[in-house]
Amino acid sequence: MSGRRLQGLARVLSLLGPLVLLAGCESTTPRQETAEPFLFRALDLRQQDAQGQPAWSLTSPEARYDIGKRLAKARQPRGLIYRNGQPHYDIRANGGTVVNNGEIIQLEGDVVVTLLGPDPVQIHADQLRWIPRRDLMEIDRRPWASDHRSRLSAESARFYVLQDRLELSGKPQLRQWAAAPKGRPDPVGLGQPDLVLTADSATWHPRTGAFSAPGPVQGEHHEPRGSGQTLRARALGGNLRQQLLALEAPVQVVDPGRKAVLEAQRTVWDLAARRLSSDQPFRARIDRLQVRGDRLTIDLGSETVAIPQACQLDQPGEQLQADQCLWHWPKGQIRATGAVVVRRRANRQITRADQLQGRIGKNGLAVFSSPGSRVHSELTLPPPGGTQPGDPPLASGQQPAGRRQAGPPVTF
Repeated sequence: MSGRRLQGLARVLSLLGPLVLLAGCESTTPRQETAEPFLFRALDLRQQDAQGQPAWSLTSPEARYDIGKRLAKARQPRGLIYRNGQPHYDIRANGGTVVNNGEIIQLEGDVVVTLLGPDPVQIHADQLRWIPRRDLMEIDRRPWASDHRSRLSAESARFYVLQDRLELSGKPQLRQWAAAPKGRPDPVGLGQPDLVLTADSATWHPRTGAFSAPGPVQGEHHEPRGSGQTLRARALGGNLRQQLLALEAPVQVVDPGRKAVLEAQRTVWDLAARRLSSDQPFRARIDRLQVRGDRLTIDLGSETVAIPQACQLDQPGEQLQADQCLWHWPKGQIRATGAVVVRRRANRQITRADQLQGRIGKNGLAVFSSPGSRVHSELTLPPPGGTQPGDPPLASGQQPAGRRQAGPPVTF
């Protein structure tokens, strides 16, 4: 045991010495096989780091010490873990056992580890094993952690305190609230979470908020109105304090209520702004409408989908291409802007415009128009009695009546 450790335990050992001497003077008392534990009015353990600054402390209003087993049973222990000489984490529990004067500290009963500061974080457990020399807390009974917007739970966890790393295993689940008042470490009581995600394992850094979870990741997004969405991703990253989650490709979002499926690459979910965005090509299906683009933004607040680059809409017999598209899904309205080109199979019609507006009908198809805008259309008319793509074939030897060469496209 180092000199610093002996100095740190002096307050406990000073109480132990007089009790041992008193027991030795009573020669008429027969020797007991097992000595009764000593009862202390208080327990005060303190440890310093290599620079002489406080590293951690553990206090209790009452403790029993067993000399033979070198165990101290503490009631309502409270601990502090320091960072750069300042209190960083506060630890509280209903009871605890101190082994070998602090080599291992077992905490039991409503254990709470709190990251101190203006935006607190709490780690909860029914039982926690703290090993100070390894900078480690092991939790194997229903751990969960939370800040004012997030709540993480798992079957077990390992917390490396000074490294600010909480490792969760056993189907960890993240519950996220988009908006919650600051200053409260747990969003319980705010109602149904906006987002629930499940993975095989997860790592969270409580102080910085950095979060990562290897996949597969599955989840549900709940909406105040509508059925919400289910999602899948290969992995999950981001920062819970910044309310940013990164879904790693391949990403799939399914909205049964709107008959919509999105397949995208890496997608960032801004929970505070209620917005999903991807800077990589994607494809989607909205009822009978096929959608493609090079970039995507979904604003859950305004209930709009923006395709700011290389928008393409496909439906039976028709295709639209534009620089940008904007879709407001409650009303089914679509606006295409910038070098808009619509190609229709019928008569090989091509329509060009700076802007077109459309609406998705009950049949799941979009109908476009150009109120107040100039439109340039080209189509090819078949000769009288002639055929065009899509017409049934003529019988053998049959000639179309009045057949002639098709003229140039008609422009209007």
